[in-house]
Amino acid sequence: MADGTDRQGRQEKPRQFFFDVNEMTGRTNVEIMGDSEEAEKYFDLFGRDLVTKAIIQSPALSVFHESAKPGERVKPHRHGTHQMNYVLSGELIFGRRRVGPGMGFFTPDMLYSWRAGEEGAEWLEIHAGQPGIFVEQRDL
Repeated sequence: MADGTDRQGRQEKPRQFFFDVNEMTGRTNVEIMGDSEEAEKYFDLFGRDLVTKAIIQSPALSVFHESAKPGERVKPHRHGTHQMNYVLSGELIFGRRRVGPGMGFFTPDMLYSWRAGEEGAEWLEIHAGQPGIFVEQRDL
């Protein structure tokens, strides 16, 4: 994973790198946030078991490999960035819209929610910048 900072927290120059998501360690929301009372509000929003592999995090671009179990869901939220999700396998269901392999979803920083289909889902989540977590609709 390249997060754009060195061990002392200084900004690094971007560099080329190769990756294999099969060799990357995935972390659940519990592993990322801990199991504290404060984390519970995020578990209510995103669940505990969503698995994230951070491919790159930089001020200009963040890319994550995500996987969800069958029926797993997230409540309405947004990330403060333009965002595109590209489904690799399984299915994400956004209301009545089903998004399967080779399909995607774009949001210009608006609230959205989804649930994973019967086989679960695996997708790339791409952000223009560093994502945050917001539950209120932004002013248009």
